[in-house]
Amino acid sequence: MARTRHDTFPAVGLPAEFDDGRAKGPQVREALEAMVAGLDPGTLLPSERSIADRFRVARMTVRNEVNDLVARGLVRRVKGAGTFVAEPRVAHGTTTGSFSHDMRSRGLTPGSRLVAVRERPATALLADRLGLAESDPVVELHRVRTADGVPMAVEYTHLSGVRFPGLAGLAADDWSLYETLAERWGVRVATATHRVSAVALDGTDAGLLGVPVGLPSFAVERTALDAAGGVVEWGRSRYRGDRYDVVFAVQSPS
Repeated sequence: MARTRHDTFPAVGLPAEFDDGRAKGPQVREALEAMVAGLDPGTLLPSERSIADRFRVARMTVRNEVNDLVARGLVRRVKGAGTFVAEPRVAHGTTTGSFSHDMRSRGLTPGSRLVAVRERPATALLADRLGLAESDPVVELHRVRTADGVPMAVEYTHLSGVRFPGLAGLAADDWSLYETLAERWGVRVATATHRVSAVALDGTDAGLLGVPVGLPSFAVERTALDAAGGVVEWGRSRYRGDRYDVVFAVQSPS
């Protein structure tokens, strides 16, 4: 029988056979990771049956490891077509820099689409987060952040309307908030704290990002401070779990 695209293995460094002294699952995982690392995004992988036959392992073992790659965003399944190498993930670091700075440092072109902007009285929660009095004006920005034109995150951020009067009227698509704060008010972010949790995207955020409802995402709560310790912004963002890894830099307390 003629070989199909699903039966063809790429010319990457795969083991000729597995080590009988090791569990098969981890070896399948290593082989699949090596395969994915050596292929361009969008490349069709061999079928699970072909992989099982090649390495003489149970098909369920292969299915479990492919499921793991899908969950980690390294490959994507297309119903009726097969499994493909996914687009590379972006590492989201816990830095003080803006989204735009973060994307440029990775060679990507940042962008944003303004969904909504308004100024409203501070609730008790926002007053506490921003160091304001209740009912003080708060500027609320709702944006979709993009990299090379691809939606990556939904951002909801809040700033003091007392400290930054007229800010709401400046917001626009592909507009840099941090550059505006620096140029107009001389304010720069010096430190920032992040709280990261895993959540499933709801219908609203999934629709804005163009992904399925329920896709795993990183919920990042961010508080940015200036050099004097004043709050510059507080907000929550949803980063696509299929396109992001969260990277933490740590060091010894000593």
